[in-house]
Amino acid sequence: EGEDGRMKSAIGIGTLLTDGLGDTIRVSLTEPPEKEIDPCRRLANLGMRSSELQKGVAPFEEKNRRYFDFQRRTGQLPVQKEGDEVDYRGVLHRDGSVLMSVSLDQLKVPEHLYKSLAAKLAVGMPFKDLATVDSILLRELPPQEDKEARLALKRLIDISMGVITPLTEQLTKPLPNAMVMVTLQELSTGAHQLLPEGTRLVVTVRGDEPEEELEILKSVDATMILHHLPYDEEKTTRVHAARRLFEYLSENSLNFPVIHHIQFPEQIHRDDLVIGAGTNAGALLVDGLGDGILLEAPDQDFEFLRNTSFNLLQGCRMRNTKTEYVSCPSCGRTLFDLQEISAEIREKTSHLPGVSIAIMGCIGTR
Repeated sequence: EGEDGRMKSAIGIGTLLTDGLGDTIRVSLTEPPEKEIDPCRRLANLGMRSSELQKGVAPFEEKNRRYFDFQRRTGQLPVQKEGDEVDYRGVLHRDGSVLMSVSLDQLKVPEHLYKSLAAKLAVGMPFKDLATVDSILLRELPPQEDKEARLALKRLIDISMGVITPLTEQLTKPLPNAMVMVTLQELSTGAHQLLPEGTRLVVTVRGDEPEEELEILKSVDATMILHHLPYDEEKTTRVHAARRLFEYLSENSLNFPVIHHIQFPEQIHRDDLVIGAGTNAGALLVDGLGDGILLEAPDQDFEFLRNTSFNLLQGCRMRNTKTEYVSCPSCGRTLFDLQEISAEIREKTSHLPGVSIAIMGCIGTR
């Protein structure tokens, strides 16, 4: 529950700090007041660092983002095509998609992998549920002789979960019906033409490339775009690079779904990850820019990353997968134990996705 408050604060306050707006911030959590100081400092540090480095992108004219009302840019979801052997329509979700990076080690125990992706099991076979991951990124494919791992991937593909793998991996160890991740450079050299006809492409883009490099997108039938900028980028901000990318797509009537892909460094603090995701991706999603999220952090718990991803989408009023709580902070006007009462309410109502519950602390909030 503490992560929800941190995420919502990052989405709301981080959005403004990224644009250089604001001098004083307040993070409100349903926790002891002293617990609010640390996430507040972490959030402020993000804004101050961007200001000190003068992060941004080359100037561009923004004509298509809505400033005065809300209108979501929704990418064209995958459709079934003649000759498709599997159903690709479920690799993205209409309300916002969650993608996860999976390792070869996780494929060694298929049933554990299915559960970690929040898939339900029936006689050992997976199927999708309300909060199941939509697609996975597999940077390395299992060898052809690893029949068990490849069967596990086939079962995921059969339930319309996308399996994305780099071009080099697919060319050397082809996996039937996998989606292939390509760069703009690989597209421009024609390397993707070595793939079988009809292969679904996932294009990774920084967003700050010269327009001449982005032109190749006009001639490609991409299933989705991964907007990816290194987390330690010193001069370019993810938010402004993404806005530039969305402006280019809108100006050229390119309706590809865009997934915000963030790779966090090793040993990042959990609060920094939550606040970083909320600020860097949430700032765009609340403006209606983006169709999903892919978070990677090499030493973080898989379930934590999955839950953070779904929390981010729900915090941006996109995909609702659990009960929504809006609670007062613990302030001096509250005449009862707000944390204890909140915990009791959550215990009795946490099974109600789609329901919003407000927990009031005092007469001043009525």
